[in-house]
Amino acid sequence: MTKIAILGGGVSGALLSYLIKTRTNYDVKLFDIRENYVKPCGDIVPNVYNPPVPWEIKFNIKRFAFYLDRKLVHDIEYRNTKWLVIDKWKWINQMREKVGVSHISFFNKNEFDMVIDAKGPYDMDRNVVYTTRALVKTSKFDDIAIFEFDTRYTGFYWIFPSEEGILNIGAGFLEYKNSKELLLNYIKEKYSDALILDIRGAPISVSPVKDKKYRIGEARGLVFPLSGEGIRPSAISAETAFEAIYKEKQFDEFIDEKLKKMYNGINIQHKLLELYKYSSLPLRRSLLRLLFRNDILIDAYLEDKITIDGLLESVRSIKNGSLLRK
Repeated sequence: MTKIAILGGGVSGALLSYLIKTRTNYDVKLFDIRENYVKPCGDIVPNVYNPPVPWEIKFNIKRFAFYLDRKLVHDIEYRNTKWLVIDKWKWINQMREKVGVSHISFFNKNEFDMVIDAKGPYDMDRNVVYTTRALVKTSKFDDIAIFEFDTRYTGFYWIFPSEEGILNIGAGFLEYKNSKELLLNYIKEKYSDALILDIRGAPISVSPVKDKKYRIGEARGLVFPLSGEGIRPSAISAETAFEAIYKEKQFDEFIDEKLKKMYNGINIQHKLLELYKYSSLPLRRSLLRLLFRNDILIDAYLEDKITIDGLLESVRSIKNGSLLRK
């Protein structure tokens, strides 16, 4: 019997191990440093993907607001749901419970026919942005998604709904590693009655990785750096990896070919991020105003479609009447 080890039980590792466990006769073992998954993020996915293992949807997001240096520059409301707020921790931990998790200190590669790296960015073999996320109870709850950009830094603050009366508020900036300090000041400024229920930090990949061999998800560099979206790319990579294993394809070649369009989109975002990082403050303001005052560019940004094909798709969506301005 083929024995497979998966290192890391986040989105990609938990989903791949679950698919192998439930849909094949292979012997799969999942390794992680924690019994339960607790990595923080915005818990947001664009409403363009359905995972093979369903997740619980907590909010349907149709409204978005964009701030630049503390001033509202644009807000928009869509006719249909654009984003989903999901219960990511519950989704991942249910899959981990089905498979079982062994502590990574017990891993011995000689016991396995195949070892797959799903450890996310934690080998630190790429550039990362250090983000902090807080769950905040407040009377000023709303189900709108808010982005706020501070042009002194490369990154943004976010405010998303989490539970009724609880907001998911976060921050991440390349030039400022202590995102917790910035976030706490931001929360204090925005919400006078804020009660912080939970606060955690995590790195997010913002550059390509050199070694992709037998890696999936964020370990393979599959994060859209302009938005920080990694849930959907990681889940898709797990599905693709499962297909490669099940069909006995060459693992890395198969994934690279299947995900070519995703790689192209991520690489374009890497270049745009570098352009923004080395731009002057006036140019940064001009670039962001251009982005957030254009419905086509906003649509592409929210669904990580900042490619020629993606922009054309956004234009078609607007012509078909799927967008509705406030």
